[in-house]
Amino acid sequence: MSTHTQHLPNVNTVAGRDANVEKTLRMAIVMAEANERLFKLQSDAANAAFAENSRHLKSLLATKDSSALLTEWADLYQANMRRVLDVSRIGFEIVPETQAKMAAVMGEPFNTYSKEMQKYLDQYAKTIADGRDTAAAKVKQFLAQTMASVSGQQAAKKAKIS
Repeated sequence: MSTHTQHLPNVNTVAGRDANVEKTLRMAIVMAEANERLFKLQSDAANAAFAENSRHLKSLLATKDSSALLTEWADLYQANMRRVLDVSRIGFEIVPETQAKMAAVMGEPFNTYSKEMQKYLDQYAKTIADGRDTAAAKVKQFLAQTMASVSGQQAAKKAKIS
């Protein structure tokens, strides 16, 4: 006579475990896709920045006029800041898309968190846009003041020489 009893797993336990494995797999896929998009965004931005900075460096080295050099530097600074802010904005577009996908996988508990987080991301994205306009205005103001100062100093030197 055998003392072993056959143990059959509970069908509900197996189904629950399979559902959890499926949910975990879908979450991993959502996160991997978001990471892939963020990595592509960052690497594209870095490659563009390297190419542009190399081109601008050659141009700056070839410039002999200091006022033209200053103008070109300010334009380069504005373009770089615009690129940084655009990459940040696009990154913050990827986050809510990922949150929506995660909420679809996770269900109601994640939806509440996702909505509150979206509110904060919207506020931050608005601040980035406002900051970009403010930064551009400040650079233009700095450039105008610097150009006026350089022009005034050059005029004073010419007057002393004459």
